[in-house]
This record gives sequence, C-alpha cells and structure tokens, in this order.
Amino acid sequence: MSSLRIYDTVVETYSFVHYEQSNFMNRMHGGDMLFLLVETGMLSAIKVAKGTTLLASIEDVIFKKPVKLGDIIKVRGEVVYVGNTSLEVEVRAFTHNTEVVSAYATYVKVDDLLRPTPISVKITATNEEENKKIEEAKKRRELRLQRISNRQRMRFQIEDPTEGLRYRLANTIHVSPSLTYDGKIMSAGRLLKLMDDIGGILCLNYISQNENTNSAEVVTVAVKGLTFYSPIRINDIITIRAGLVYVGNTSADIIINVIREDLNGVKEHVATAYFTYVRVNKEGKPIKMPVYNPQSDREKRLYEEALIRRGLRK
Repeated sequence: MSSLRIYDTVVETYSFVHYEQSNFMNRMHGGDMLFLLVETGMLSAIKVAKGTTLLASIEDVIFKKPVKLGDIIKVRGEVVYVGNTSLEVEVRAFTHNTEVVSAYATYVKVDDLLRPTPISVKITATNEEENKKIEEAKKRRELRLQRISNRQRMRFQIEDPTEGLRYRLANTIHVSPSLTYDGKIMSAGRLLKLMDDIGGILCLNYISQNENTNSAEVVTVAVKGLTFYSPIRINDIITIRAGLVYVGNTSADIIINVIREDLNGVKEHVATAYFTYVRVNKEGKPIKMPVYNPQSDREKRLYEEALIRRGLRK
C-alpha cells in the first residue's frame, strides 16, 4: 500500500462571485459557497482514491465572513485521513487571503454499482502539524461512526420530521442531467444549494408572517449533522422538506430533510441536517428575529433538542 503526505493531496480551485450567486447586499449565497466546498473536496478525494467518490457527510461548516460580488474565492481541499473505503477532506475558502468558510467533508470511494470499494493509499504525517491533523480526523471519524451506526435503518426512515410544525415547506424536484455529475448521480453540491435555498425561504416566510414585512433578509452561518444515507440517481424525484425548530435573538435553525423516489416508486431517506440562518439589515448587521414560542409537543421537543445542539442545555 502506497502512502502520501497531506501536502500531496492538496487541490485549489478559484472562482469569481457572479451576480446570480449574490443577494441584494451583493453577498454570496451560502448555498453557492457550499457547492464550491464540496466540489473542491471531491477533487481532492478523487486525487487520492483514484476512482469515483461520493459525499458521505459534511461537518462543522462555519461561515466566518461574508463574500462579496466580484470577489475571487480560493477553495483549498486536503485529505487529512484515509480509512478503508472513506476519506476525510478539510476544505477552506479564502478571499483576500482571509479564511471565510471551513468544513470537514467525508467521501466514500465507490465502484460502478455505487458499492464502497477499498482505497489503496494511506496518509502519513511528516511533521507535528500534519500528525495533529490526522489525530483530530481520527477522533471525528469515531464520533461519526457512532452517529451512523444505524445507517441502514436510517436509509429507509422516510417519515417527515417536519410533521406537526407550524412553519414548514416542501419542494419537489426532478433530477435532470444538469443536476448530475456524469448523467448518473446527482451532484452533492447542487443538492446542498437546493437545501440551503428552501431553508432560507422558510426563514423569510416566518419573518414576513410575524412582522408583516417583505423586506427581510437572512444569511447562512452554519450547517450541522449532515449525513448522506442514499445516493440520488438521474430521473429520481426528490422531496426537500424544511421545518422551523428554533429561533433565537437574531438566528433560526431549520431542519432540512431529503427523500428520493425512483421510477418504481421506491422511496429512500437521502439526508437530514440543520441549517442556521441569521437575520440581517441592509448593512449586513444582525437584527432581531420575531419571537418564537413552541406550542405543540413536537415543537417543544425539537426546540429543546436545538438548545442542546447549541450548547444552551445539557
């Protein structure tokens, strides 16, 4: 088995922020940034795996600074750990030499039938900094394995987690060739953008329904707990469901769930995650959200879970 240094796995991509990627404040949409992160991460994973890789999870997505229209974005991906069939890639985005977003994305090498297949390369540390990255990646992997120990059961858990919530939305989309990598499998980056869009729409709906305003704006600041259970294929019908579970002083958490249905009517759970948005004014400064009071037992339970997830409850 061959070995590589972390430095050998680095991939860097560059992009302009165009009009269609920006909001009324000329800031880049969070979904478009997520697309760049996972696509660059995939290139780094393919470089090491030497085969097709699919996104399995993305963790600790933190949006640190806004990216503006016309900015040049550099996204850097490097593999920090290789398991039997999976790889973890650290992805970071920069503008003006300042880090603006960071995340850890895990990819799985698959064969033509989308079955996990072994990777014949390992990552070795050549200095203390690289050794620290590898050890931290191992710890994240252990936590991730605990979280997905029931992966096969979750794949067929198609119940709607937004059922019983007052503020919810659903969007149905046909997976056409333009949404795929190769005419076969849907691009994870494009799916993340669609998820981010519906989460943002739900936040805006909540604000407008409770303040009677059409001038609200929100920005994406974090994504948590995103694990993929089933790949999406061309001609599948996907349903993206979003529900409001928490509102703080200036932010809101949205649970977003994705289900795929094939041409035979078979349904599978694709992914579920929590997207966090912050309400901002025209200058991009955080402003107060309308007060949210959970009413039903389900709303109260999801609200308490959000407090724990945010570290506000034990």
